[in-house]
Amino acid sequence: MPRDFDATSAEGRMLSIEEIADILNVSRPFAVTLADAGKLGVVERGEDGQRRIPAAAVKTYHSERRAKARAALDELGAISQGAGLYGSDVKKV
Repeated sequence: MPRDFDATSAEGRMLSIEEIADILNVSRPFAVTLADAGKLGVVERGEDGQRRIPAAAVKTYHSERRAKARAALDELGAISQGAGLYGSDVKKV
């Protein structure tokens, strides 16, 4: 997440699609897709028609995605370990 995103002050704060894209490190069109699919919680539209999403919902989505990614990496590591890819008998090229 960007340095200026303070999770402790996120409650009640509404974020634009551009801010969400920056926080999640995704493109703006993908952030729109996430919002429209309901992956980021309730989407409100301002008077200007722009989507606004609660920062807390974005934080939750980001945390869940990181947890899933970490679990997948742990599983991949276990599979690699089980296949003997980290043994001392592996020759370096």
